[in-house]
Amino acid sequence: MASVTQEFVGRQVYSRDGDKIGEIKEVIYGGEYVLIRRSFYSKLVASVSAIESSGERLAIPLSSGYIQHAPQVDPKRELSAADKAAWTTSLR
Repeated sequence: MASVTQEFVGRQVYSRDGDKIGEIKEVIYGGEYVLIRRSFYSKLVASVSAIESSGERLAIPLSSGYIQHAPQVDPKRELSAADKAAWTTSLR
């Protein structure tokens, strides 16, 4: 999976509504997550398992409004069990 996720770096990610979320900047936490840069000051950490690939298009199966309220995770610190639970819960 790590080699596939490395191919994601530099690609744009879209919401299920078709709105651009941002660009994947790097693969983190052992290849389980990606860091998506939404703007200069806003980043989103997303589980690789949540990303759907359809040809060249990458998408997260959530609405743009929902993504605005996604859990914030600091990519510079260790991902805790609570962080993982917050992300998993947010996908339900």
